[in-house]
Amino acid sequence: MAGLLDRVRTILGAKANKALDAMEDPTETIEYSYEQMQQALQETRRHILEVATAKKQLEMQASNLQQKVTQYDQDARDAVQSGRDDLAQQALSLKTTMQQQVQDLQTHIEQTQTEEDKLTQAQHKLEQQIETFGTQKEVMKAQYSAAKAEVQVGATLTGITQHAQDISGSLQRAQDKISSMQARASAIDELGANPDFNSLPSSSHTDSIRQQLDAAKASTAVQDELAKLKAEMQLPPSSPSTPS
Repeated sequence: MAGLLDRVRTILGAKANKALDAMEDPTETIEYSYEQMQQALQETRRHILEVATAKKQLEMQASNLQQKVTQYDQDARDAVQSGRDDLAQQALSLKTTMQQQVQDLQTHIEQTQTEEDKLTQAQHKLEQQIETFGTQKEVMKAQYSAAKAEVQVGATLTGITQHAQDISGSLQRAQDKISSMQARASAIDELGANPDFNSLPSSSHTDSIRQQLDAAKASTAVQDELAKLKAEMQLPPSSPSTPS
């Protein structure tokens, strides 16, 4: 019985660690061990009752035999008074036999009492161990609950950290895209403010043709004015020049 609590602690410690690693609940094992200790206590009490009952039976037998010893002693005295030495001898012989039986019973009673004392001591020690373990098991259950909660919180925090990292990466990618779009918009604004960027090739060609047509019209008008002026001055008209 002395090492029972230590063995239970060792077993529970191993099972608790294994259960914790497997994310199982070791409280069932702790409660089962506590129930086993309670059953052991009940078994010890039952043995004590059996031994006490046997001792009581021996004491009753010894008491009955002692009464017979007393009776045979009185019978022997009565026989001597009556002059019946033969009957006195028989009574004394039976008395001696009964006395020996009483002594044998007393030896058994003492042995039974010793066994009862041992069982009673074992009962008291087991009761103390159960009381101690009853307190410790609640501590162990609380420790396991705390450790389990810590593991769960750690897993949650790990998930949150990973999620935050994912969000951070997404935000960074979004920020990069925003920065790229902002740079592109800024570049477009700068190009839009540049006059050379606004002069498109098609518009340039159209303006050149229009300028040449306007120049040709102006040259024709000048030639007409020159011809008119020469006519007025009675000078021969000059041949029209080909516009360059």
